[in-house]
Amino acid sequence: MKPTERRILEAAGKLFSQRGFHATGMRAIARAARVSLGTIYHHFKSKEEMLLALLREEYDKRRRAIEALKEEDLPVPEMIRRTAELHFRLLLETGPSLRPLAQGLRGLSPQAKRAAIAMREEFVNYLASLIGEGISRGQIRRCDPVIAAHSFLGMVEAVSARAMEGDGVAVRIQERGAVELAEIAWRALAPDTPQGGQR
Repeated sequence: MKPTERRILEAAGKLFSQRGFHATGMRAIARAARVSLGTIYHHFKSKEEMLLALLREEYDKRRRAIEALKEEDLPVPEMIRRTAELHFRLLLETGPSLRPLAQGLRGLSPQAKRAAIAMREEFVNYLASLIGEGISRGQIRRCDPVIAAHSFLGMVEAVSARAMEGDGVAVRIQERGAVELAEIAWRALAPDTPQGGQR
């Protein structure tokens, strides 16, 4: 990515976080990025394109991190725990700028919604393949990997959204959320024990 594009995206992400996506105008992004409005439009056709570029970066960051975990040849349960912690931490770092996506894509064009959903599905399928690998190794209970991956992401995203509220509960979630989420995610996927099929 070119330095100017990087500067524009960083400015857009910060403003989306502070003001909200719909309340942020292209002129404000241009001012914050210290570029002309024409320069903005040379690189990005719309705010939605910027938001989708930010989202792509976030999913790519998660995928690279999971690939790095795979290279460590960790057991699948440990990868599940670390993935929950990683996704939670990254959502807290960049979540506010992507809040329109966490809020069900309200107000975005049908094309932008489809593009955002496709990116999320791509990541879900990546997680589902990891869960499927764990099932085949007997390290994860038999389940539908795609539904399990959607459940996993939904849980982490809901808890991280609550962690952004700025009250006492949010502080507790920020401090302990990653560990608790990792444990809950693993308990949901842990294989049945031989005694009576209870986990």
